[in-house]
Amino acid sequence: MAKELSRAKCILLAVHYASSANIKALYSFTPTHAHALDPELILRILLTYLPESVEPKEYTQYVEEVASRLYLDHEREEVDVDLSPIKDLSEEQAEKKVKKLHLRDFEAASFPPNPPRDVLTRFLIARACLMDDQAGLLNLVPQLMEPFIPHNDYLRKWYISVALPVIRLELEFYSDESASKVPQVTLAELAEWEVARGVDFLLRKGVEADGTVPMTDHSVTSIGRDTKSLVGPWMYGHTERKRRKLNLDPQESSESVEEPASHNGARKVPMDGISETAKTGHAWEYMFEWIVRTSQQDLTVVAHLIEDWDGPSDVDFGGYSEGGRDYLDEDILRKLELQYAQSAFAACYSAQHGSEEHIRGAHGILARLAELLDFVPPPDLASSVDSLPRVDKLMTKLETAQNVADLAPDRLLGPEHPLTTPRLQTYMLLQMMVYSTYQLSGLGHETALVNVAKMKLYASADEQLALLQKVLHGLADHNSRKDEAEWNAQRKKLMWLWDWGIDDEDQDAHTGAGVLGKVKRETFEGEMLKVFVDTSCYGMATKLYLHDQSPAKLLPIEHIERVVLAKAMEAYDGASNGNKSRGGMKKANDILTAFRPYLKDATSFKQATALIAATHALSFYSLKLQHGVPFQPVSIRVSSDPIVLLDKVLEQNEGSYAKLDDLMEIGRNIVTAGLPPSEDEDSVSEVSQEELTRRKTEVERRVTFMAVEAALREDDFETAYSYVVNRLTPSGAALTAPSQAEAAKAQSRRAGGRAKTRNEAEDDISWRAAFLAGRFRPTTSSTPPTLRRLEQRTELLSLALLLAPTSQLTDILAAWRRCEEEMTALQTSQHQAEEEFDDHADKRSALPGNFTISGDQPEMILNQKRREMGRMTGGGSTNVTKGDGEAPMSMFDLTRSAASAFSRNAFPLRAQRTSTDMGGMESSVDSLGSNGSGEHQERVRKRDMVANAVSGGLASGLGWVLGATPGEQGK
Repeated sequence: MAKELSRAKCILLAVHYASSANIKALYSFTPTHAHALDPELILRILLTYLPESVEPKEYTQYVEEVASRLYLDHEREEVDVDLSPIKDLSEEQAEKKVKKLHLRDFEAASFPPNPPRDVLTRFLIARACLMDDQAGLLNLVPQLMEPFIPHNDYLRKWYISVALPVIRLELEFYSDESASKVPQVTLAELAEWEVARGVDFLLRKGVEADGTVPMTDHSVTSIGRDTKSLVGPWMYGHTERKRRKLNLDPQESSESVEEPASHNGARKVPMDGISETAKTGHAWEYMFEWIVRTSQQDLTVVAHLIEDWDGPSDVDFGGYSEGGRDYLDEDILRKLELQYAQSAFAACYSAQHGSEEHIRGAHGILARLAELLDFVPPPDLASSVDSLPRVDKLMTKLETAQNVADLAPDRLLGPEHPLTTPRLQTYMLLQMMVYSTYQLSGLGHETALVNVAKMKLYASADEQLALLQKVLHGLADHNSRKDEAEWNAQRKKLMWLWDWGIDDEDQDAHTGAGVLGKVKRETFEGEMLKVFVDTSCYGMATKLYLHDQSPAKLLPIEHIERVVLAKAMEAYDGASNGNKSRGGMKKANDILTAFRPYLKDATSFKQATALIAATHALSFYSLKLQHGVPFQPVSIRVSSDPIVLLDKVLEQNEGSYAKLDDLMEIGRNIVTAGLPPSEDEDSVSEVSQEELTRRKTEVERRVTFMAVEAALREDDFETAYSYVVNRLTPSGAALTAPSQAEAAKAQSRRAGGRAKTRNEAEDDISWRAAFLAGRFRPTTSSTPPTLRRLEQRTELLSLALLLAPTSQLTDILAAWRRCEEEMTALQTSQHQAEEEFDDHADKRSALPGNFTISGDQPEMILNQKRREMGRMTGGGSTNVTKGDGEAPMSMFDLTRSAASAFSRNAFPLRAQRTSTDMGGMESSVDSLGSNGSGEHQERVRKRDMVANAVSGGLASGLGWVLGATPGEQGK
């Protein structure tokens, strides 16, 4: 009955058995109806209706027999065919049902390429994809495929390159990571992906897992395992694709797959260079690009990968491949291994981060390259500077790239790249770059290795100097103060960065081979000296640069002097208080003190010491500048005339004029410091001792004048008078005729438009101070002036007349006249008071013992004071009138006598004149116009002539105004 079934009913009955997973019934039914059920139809029915949850072992033998049409009877249980599902159907109904079945078709797989046309291979691949996609039963795929892999090359390739990566990814490696951000992929999807997408996906979970794993915990990483076990099998199918593109015969291709050779350890990479022809176009080349691209973000992941992976020959096919890791042709494998080594070089140069973990990753890659290229492994990163690798100077002279763009990540894998082509020179250069990056990181400057390479290869000397200064600034700003041992260690690191240990013993080398090698040695040592001074490490500085025991002078003494002085002035300018025991002033003073034993004879050092002393002395006074701004030390250096600050001190500190010696010492120190600069000099420099003495004298006179002004402001005339008489009055030698040299210089200055000589400038201060004090009047009128005060003022005004220029004589004479009037008035009042007292005594009653003759008091007994006055005036009795004998001596006569006495002492030339030359204004004027002719051939200054004329005029003019008759006229 079953044999008489129509084709439609046979199909429906096979569908019924497949739906109910009754494989035994199919075994009994399908062999007897081969005319209606061909193998492809049966497999399509199974593909469509056999539940995916059925264990593959239940039907794998059946589908194999169906595909081969060889049904084996052994160990098969016969089952009666149940026709009840179709017995009530007519032929027409059966046909309609068949048409509605929509059996699944299985197209040939697109990957790997060139699939065979046999129905069993296509059924198994379609069945595996269906089990994964529809039911998520990926775990059943190995049971389905493994029985057929040994006898089917294409099925083995598909399973290795498509199924094995997904099975390992989802079921073995990351089965418990439900929270992963990486979505799952089906077998069908992975088979359709291009190389780039497949590699990125297969390694994404490894990157996600290893991104936070430090280099010290390398044993727990998974990126290397994923590359060997996921990407390696994925590349197996792309190897076949590459072979098809090269038009290789499939049979020849299969014959080229040999048995795996026995390898001991990592395969050594040949150093044949990478030319244009070394590019194979293989899918592995994208993996190398992935390494470079990933290293830009996280070099540690790439370091973990390279640490665990030996290259394209290091793959894990799970025992399914007959060729093992020799699945590639030897020539292609050699080229790929060279590119793999190049990608390891490129990964180090493409990293954009400079953390310690990334540096350790680069060191791990370096050590791995040494193993792959059969080089000497590098020492540990934490090795001392003395243990760091040293290379020959010629090894550092590479044929570098034309510009910095050659360090771009997309160009690092180019053919014959000067930095990434696997060679001994490039390895040694990379080694020095890695250690340089680590040393910079230890010095507080964290940067990427590519930046270190740019600094070494393309930076100018100025850029390298800026990096050195930045590093030193960071070391100097560290919170913890370093001792000498620590600074010595830091200096050794920087010295290694300068010369890479090549020229350590060569003290005459001007440049080095290291990252900072373009900086000149003298500049390098100068920057080191600056940081030693900044951090108060004076012992280290003097030991290295100034001690006689030093093996070689690292810096010229002039350079040391400049650096020390610059740092002292930098601290000085930053000080907010002038006291040398605090703040920046203390720092500046400490610097000068530390280097004084070695630089004490330097002019600039003496100037800085004097500046510190002057500023410290000023700090004891209250001093505010414009708008109430407190005084700061830098104000002295920026002022065009710092002596003016002393005037402000006198204004703002009451009674400070009494400390004239202290103020003069401040002024002298300011001059010694080279401030203010001389009119004849553009900058502060060394001056002669004679010039320095002259400047000090000028400043002393200026400060004394300021003190006179301050004393008068505070109504202290006595102090002002003392300063003028004792400190500003010129000596006789100073007022003599100038020397021939000074006369020549004065003539030169007059020709150049200068009107004053130095002596005239000094006299300008003297006469102004004398005039200022001479015309002084107390601000309070409660106390009348005394005769002594008026005499002092007259003396000062006479000094002003002697020293002042002609244009100022009128004002001085007016002041003198007023002073004479006050003196005359005071003298008259005193004389009247005396007379009234005497008259009052005469009118008193007779005293005991008093003798009178006719009511008159005898002259010899009474009025002793009047007798003495008469004796002084030359008269014999009290009744002598002015016309009868010598006139009484007036106040003018007294002042003239004082002036004559002063003139004889202060002006020796004037003392040579006879007393008759002072007789009148005419003779004085004649002597002024004679210009030294006649008996007086000696050269007399015009100022002395004018003073003589004025004195003569006073004798005949002012005396007449006062109403006195000169003694000579009386005679």
